[in-house]
Amino acid sequence: MTQQSEEHVYLRSQKDGADKDYNLHLEQDAAGAGLWRLFYENGKHGAALKKKEKIEGAVPYDQAKKVFDQTLKEKMSAKGGYVSQAAGVEYQSPVQADRVSGLAPQLLKSISEALVYQRMEDPSYLWQEKKDGERRMIRKTTEGSGPAAVVTVIGTNRDGLIVPIPKGLADAVAALPLPFVVLDGEDMGQGRYAAFDLVATDDDPNGHRGCEHRWLALQQLLHAAPSSSWVSVAIATTPEAALELDKEVRARGGEGLVGKLKSAPYTPGVGDDQFKFPYLDRVTVYVESHDSGKRSVNVAALGADGQPVSLKKVTIPANYDVPPVGAIVDVEYLYAYPSGGLAQPRYKGIRNDRRLEHCVASQLKFKSVDACAPLLGQQQEQYDHALDDENEEEALGMAPGC
Repeated sequence: MTQQSEEHVYLRSQKDGADKDYNLHLEQDAAGAGLWRLFYENGKHGAALKKKEKIEGAVPYDQAKKVFDQTLKEKMSAKGGYVSQAAGVEYQSPVQADRVSGLAPQLLKSISEALVYQRMEDPSYLWQEKKDGERRMIRKTTEGSGPAAVVTVIGTNRDGLIVPIPKGLADAVAALPLPFVVLDGEDMGQGRYAAFDLVATDDDPNGHRGCEHRWLALQQLLHAAPSSSWVSVAIATTPEAALELDKEVRARGGEGLVGKLKSAPYTPGVGDDQFKFPYLDRVTVYVESHDSGKRSVNVAALGADGQPVSLKKVTIPANYDVPPVGAIVDVEYLYAYPSGGLAQPRYKGIRNDRRLEHCVASQLKFKSVDACAPLLGQQQEQYDHALDDENEEEALGMAPGC
């Protein structure tokens, strides 16, 4: 009889200038009944990975083991280019799709640079460095007390749907010395988490405390349960410190700043109490087609009439896989041309938490026109690829994101 045992393999490929991970997990089904499940995670090395089913549902061991071995052989072949690496990041088991958590994040809107610096002079605001991860709210709940207490930790995406998080991060949240906690922050990959708000606790279940008070309480909470999962978030609470933070984050190529009204409660959705100041703007679009023979894709958004609006070509850096047609992706850019195209585009990866309906042209920031103006029908200089598309040498030199 074949010996049945769990297997976990962590692979890494740096073939052809790429740098990506592929993890494969053969696990016993938690429901028992002698069945097994096969999961995988893949993506850019060091980034937040999402655990997915390689085989849908639980199956007999021999069936799962056969696919496990075939996949491993394929990935570690000369064509696959993967080699073994030290143990990677283990994730919670996948959850059912579209499982609603009841949590909704406070979202950020961009404001003009002039207004940002005007508000930096106002001591009523605090400022945080904007992190470039994947948005995660995390909730810890506790049923019972003492040794019999049952602690549950879940993570959610920006749509409020439950998603797996690294087990190490879940353990770090479970160790926080409060029975009920809701955090808001960014999954930075490799089990690292940048917490930037303490949304709720037993004594403030609805986030009514002011932003500054929540921040101070968050720091005390994290320091009470030290963990390698926590990523520091730079902050400034005075006008002088805000200008210094802006200078420092710019100097090291950071993504930007977030401004928050110190006295404001936590309010889900978009409001006026919090705003972002990215040094480049970011847009969620979809891959319309591939640029034959080149490491670039043509991207598009949806106009007000639901028709595609071409945003031209974006080069894919060597440390990313070329996304498939139809993929939802993020692109950073300086501004959009009303005649089509993005100035200085930078590909930032696939967005698993976004759908086609989020790829709307109304997101775009235009040069010398209102950001909410329709893209089509505007008269502007003609699009020039040379103005806004990196060459392959520049793409190869780009550092991977968090």
